[in-house]
Amino acid sequence: MTLMITPATFVCERDFEHSVALLYFAFTDHEARKVWYGGKERGFNVAHHTLDFREGGGESWRGQPHGDAWMTNDATFIDIVPDQRIIYSYVMTMDGALFTVSQQAVEFSVRGAGSHIRLTEQIMFIDRTDHLAGRIEGTQAMLDHLNAWLDAHIAGN
Repeated sequence: MTLMITPATFVCERDFEHSVALLYFAFTDHEARKVWYGGKERGFNVAHHTLDFREGGGESWRGQPHGDAWMTNDATFIDIVPDQRIIYSYVMTMDGALFTVSQQAVEFSVRGAGSHIRLTEQIMFIDRTDHLAGRIEGTQAMLDHLNAWLDAHIAGN
């Protein structure tokens, strides 16, 4: 097999009925992020999840989505502007093998009485692991779970 890197870029955008402050909080608070990002509520078996939200800090996640292969996601936060943007890089492995390297920018803005998120990802698929459609689908599902967490958080307050 010829080793190769396949680059791609995608953008996901979503409107929320909730404030930018609450949306940003959901990205930056460890307890909130554990629920919507990759937790039991999403059908994931999570063995490890840490969050050190600061420039130069990172996030480390190890789990098994939907009973599939064990995966890791290790991120480093590059640029943080509260309530406006988060830029980070991350690597993912599957059963111990590197399969993607990414940079992601998450931009927050006010939209009417709610908020808007624009998520841009530049990704390198390693050694024929190209699954762009699956990555976009997973990101959209993550945003669905984020919206459900926001709704539940507001209902609980």
